[in-house]
Amino acid sequence: MKRCFSGKRNSRRDIPPPPRLCFLSLATHCNVAWQVFQQSTLSERAMITVRVPAVLLLALLVFRAPGAAAMLRVVPAGGSITAVLNEASPGDTVWLEGSDYRENLRIEVPVVLTGEGYPTIRGGYEGSVIDVLANGTVLKGLHVSEAGTFLTRDLACILVQADSVQVLDCRITRPLHGIYVKGGSWTLIRGNRIEGRLDLVEEDRGNGIHLWNSKRNHVLRNEILNVRDGIYFSFADSTLVEENYIHGVRYGLHYMYSNYNRFVDNLFEENVAGAALMYSYKIVFLRNVFARCRGFRAYGILFQSMDSTLAESNLILDNSRGIFMNNTDFNTLINNDIVDNDLAIQLNGGCEGNRFLRNNFINNLSRLLLDVSDRETIWADSTGGNFWSGYRGYDLDRDGVGDVPFDIQNVFQIMETKVPEVRFYLFSPAAEILKAAERSMPILDLGKASDNRPLMNHSRNAGVPWDRVREIRTASSPIFAVLFLLGFLLQGIY
Repeated sequence: MKRCFSGKRNSRRDIPPPPRLCFLSLATHCNVAWQVFQQSTLSERAMITVRVPAVLLLALLVFRAPGAAAMLRVVPAGGSITAVLNEASPGDTVWLEGSDYRENLRIEVPVVLTGEGYPTIRGGYEGSVIDVLANGTVLKGLHVSEAGTFLTRDLACILVQADSVQVLDCRITRPLHGIYVKGGSWTLIRGNRIEGRLDLVEEDRGNGIHLWNSKRNHVLRNEILNVRDGIYFSFADSTLVEENYIHGVRYGLHYMYSNYNRFVDNLFEENVAGAALMYSYKIVFLRNVFARCRGFRAYGILFQSMDSTLAESNLILDNSRGIFMNNTDFNTLINNDIVDNDLAIQLNGGCEGNRFLRNNFINNLSRLLLDVSDRETIWADSTGGNFWSGYRGYDLDRDGVGDVPFDIQNVFQIMETKVPEVRFYLFSPAAEILKAAERSMPILDLGKASDNRPLMNHSRNAGVPWDRVREIRTASSPIFAVLFLLGFLLQGIY
């Protein structure tokens, strides 16, 4: 799959319990039990003692369970999948022998629906293409296309309304929503490619993966592009999202009222926002990339009313704004690399108790914008603060921590917070004179933020996934930087 990657796996305690496997046939259970029995470490005498009763018991279980064994049901080319589904029993495999089927499916019995060479199921732009209502259903290796286009009806190429469903290695094209999990939990969504419709304007497209009123899902190694939002969470808790590649969408991750979720080793690239997180708490971001989100309202990560979130070892690269926080409290950002952004951090709305520790802030055009005095943000602890590429202090005791505090905002940056028009003169001689004068005679207390223990050298953030970005630029795009500055100027005028 294009541009997907295998990153470092998180520890097992970070991963929620896997989806339950439902409706295995009794014969399958017996076979597994027999294999374990054969590989056991019992003595030869003990094996002889229990072998005959065990064989008799297994045989009795199998022969006393009529119809327990799963069947393979073949749908020929030109045949009706629905007709075969109506005759299927739990655990059956429905094999699509043809290459193209035109019908909408309603799966009410747990089966494995698959075929060879990605057989196509087309919905004809009416309703959802596959509606899964049976717990334990498996969809594997399918091409699902042509969902209906009414956003108010929650239509999708694959609509999941059951628990323990698996959607594996499917290709989804021309969707409204790609995969919509509506009330189902314990869903495994792995190895799929979801491509939206470029013939629809962004506002009329659905989301790649949409989770609503759901929990304990696992979203793994999917590629999502050209949809509205890559993965949308709404009242969806305790889910693991890892190793996905999401690009060319509005928000790579759009997130509301969903708690205790983890995002590990994902790549969000060239979106309006890598992640837009709202009204939730207890979220973990580990080793993700948020890169090249460009535009006047573009962000690497946007936090709106988010509390107690941990972001560690992420790469936030070449965005208009790296991190934006509004009414967001008691979050920790540690060991991240924030590099080549037009603006590294913007704090609005009285954010309190947020901690920025051992991050590398490198080559950002502006470091920090505040709409209020920054008195509550923690920029350092006993082990040190952050590395700032603009720091010019000294370290006499050679403990790796600067002896002079670093003023994150200079007087010019404080002015541009209050008067956006002056941002147009960011690198002008006048701005440099102002900054030099303020360094020489720091007589104004403007409530600026300060890192009291700045690091002299880069923090060795070994977990930051630099290897996942193919083309690293050493500076932000000049064209987009100028457009960003002009946007601020126009905002101030109008």
